[in-house]
Amino acid sequence: MISEIPFPGGFTLLGKTGISTYSIMLMIAFLVASYLAPRELRRRGLDPEAADWSLLLAVVGAIVGSKIFFIFEIWHKIWVVHDGFWDTFYYVFFTFEGMKERFPNTPGIEGLWSNLLQGGGLVFYGGFIFSFSSIYIYLRSRGYSIWKYGDAFMPSLALGYAIGRLGCMISGDGCYGHGASLAIPLFTMVYGPADGACGDPNAWWLPYMCSAGVRVWNTPLIESTMSLGLFAFLMLWVRKQGFRPGMMVAIFLIVNGLARFSVEFLRINDAVIPVFDHPTFEQDGQIIDLVHHNDRFAQHPGPDYFKNWHWYGFTQSQITAVVLVTLGSLWIVLGKLWKKDEQDDATQS
Repeated sequence: MISEIPFPGGFTLLGKTGISTYSIMLMIAFLVASYLAPRELRRRGLDPEAADWSLLLAVVGAIVGSKIFFIFEIWHKIWVVHDGFWDTFYYVFFTFEGMKERFPNTPGIEGLWSNLLQGGGLVFYGGFIFSFSSIYIYLRSRGYSIWKYGDAFMPSLALGYAIGRLGCMISGDGCYGHGASLAIPLFTMVYGPADGACGDPNAWWLPYMCSAGVRVWNTPLIESTMSLGLFAFLMLWVRKQGFRPGMMVAIFLIVNGLARFSVEFLRINDAVIPVFDHPTFEQDGQIIDLVHHNDRFAQHPGPDYFKNWHWYGFTQSQITAVVLVTLGSLWIVLGKLWKKDEQDDATQS
């Protein structure tokens, strides 16, 4: 796994020593979408120029929404009350490092603005919701048929999501899963060195790119494969059936939601709605609590972390996925989207 491609000659730009491989994959995803979307709009007899503004809104919405949802995930590390509400309010909103500036020697505290402005920390569903809302408002303001244009964008979104998840794998950003009991080629792998050493800050990998020699579920590749299958299904069959407008949007919501809901059982994410006892392990006679996994992994980056993690309740992504699946299913039923759209028969061939 390679987190970045270094600049030649030790050159730095805005404090960065190289180009993030994840950023490169995101750029490729948007370039692919900028090629596919106008062609699909043109094929359907729609305005191809709508793809330009929609793509721009998708980029901005993806960045803003992903960051906001990430902040929701780590809010317990940002809003740390010690000397009262107003003391916390001041440091969280009026200092760059937040309560970390107030208590610099206390581990597990994060800053609001420092996290919003850093390169990492992106949550897909946050970006999806913000992008979808922005594009919806744009299409409505132009008087375009929202669902006809939405259907045209769905294949590009499915393919872009697949490429973005490959970016997660290539950069090794830590969204892989817990220890795998099976050795399935490609879908399970050891991230980083196999000697269990994860904490070397001078190594070519980052701490969050190492699985401490434990074979873990390769969830980025699993999700990418599912999304590629969805892309093929939309392109090779669904778009040729002449369903009522909105069918491809609904199918994307359902399939993507089901895929993410399933993969979350393998990923390492804290539960929002606990069902079972949270994961722990014993070390030197002490019980190590693995809730708030980003904190615990930074403190205990050894193989026991991955071997003992297990799904213990519904995560933020699973809850969002249930909402999307429900919306997509209701939309198909209430809109009777499985029926043929006679007006578009001529353009669906």
